[in-house]
Amino acid sequence: MSILEEQATPAPLPAAVEVGIPSRAGWRRTVFRFIRRKPLGALGFAMVGFLFLLTVGTPKLSFGIPDLPNRPFGFELDSPWLQRYGVEQKFYNPGTTRLAQFDSPTSDHWMGTDKAGRDVWSRIVNGARRSMFMAVWALTIATFFGTVIGVVSGYFGKWFDTIAQRLMDSLQSFPPLIALILIMTIAPFTTGPNLIIAAFALGIVGIPTIQRIVRSVVLSTREQQFVEAARVIGATDLRTMGYYILPNIMASIIVVFSTGLGVVILAEAALGFVAPDKLPEGASWGLMLNEYYNYMVDHPFPALFSAGAITFAVLGFNLAGDALRDVLDPRLRL
Repeated sequence: MSILEEQATPAPLPAAVEVGIPSRAGWRRTVFRFIRRKPLGALGFAMVGFLFLLTVGTPKLSFGIPDLPNRPFGFELDSPWLQRYGVEQKFYNPGTTRLAQFDSPTSDHWMGTDKAGRDVWSRIVNGARRSMFMAVWALTIATFFGTVIGVVSGYFGKWFDTIAQRLMDSLQSFPPLIALILIMTIAPFTTGPNLIIAAFALGIVGIPTIQRIVRSVVLSTREQQFVEAARVIGATDLRTMGYYILPNIMASIIVVFSTGLGVVILAEAALGFVAPDKLPEGASWGLMLNEYYNYMVDHPFPALFSAGAITFAVLGFNLAGDALRDVLDPRLRL
């Protein structure tokens, strides 16, 4: 082979370098890492999961207008699986016709019985369904309207923001419990205590707080470069709010929703304790606490278990909400 032919022969190409793409962590690894880094958050999620487990019952083929507490999503739910006895079922002392009043916890009655001989555990479980579904309804209403008002007010600012904030201030100037009682007293379309009206009242009271949080996030987000770029390319205000601002504040909305569930459960219990005539009768943590607290000195178990259920729910949602905030906020992750 001549020198010219050697120069014309192309040099062999180097071997292809294999680039390894890191595989995504599986869900088990993600869960274990979350538990290791956020043990209190994991505890909060476990507590919340247990609360939702208390509400689970067998669905029935019965559909209709959503109602609380046994038809929250339009289909009927049977009694909770963990509810051992009927809510109003009364128990008697063996061999007598006397009610088993204020029995201590046993293997038959895990939390004892109340003054009417009813199983306290079954009433706690049934009250969990009522409190949890009311909280979900109320927070959905408050989050929807609070987000709409907060996004529009924070995006446009000026006179619209001033009017909206003064209206929210006037609503927030009432103490929450007084506002709840007032709304449920003057609520139309009802002739007596109603859980749906109570859920709407709780949602209305929560709107100002949620819209303030959303508005504060929008005020900083609207100054970002991607929002300015959306305006430059001709995006309308509605598109800018819906496609560019709202997705970027969704993490804050999720955190507010998860934390607010505990607040609504506490508010519903406070309403049942202070103004029991504003809520329909039934197994409710607040109503149970109102019924049992007069007997705390001699028979503390029913009142303590009712108060403990409220504390358990509020603590669980607060721990879960704090963990979500740490996970979803990139600044806290760093």
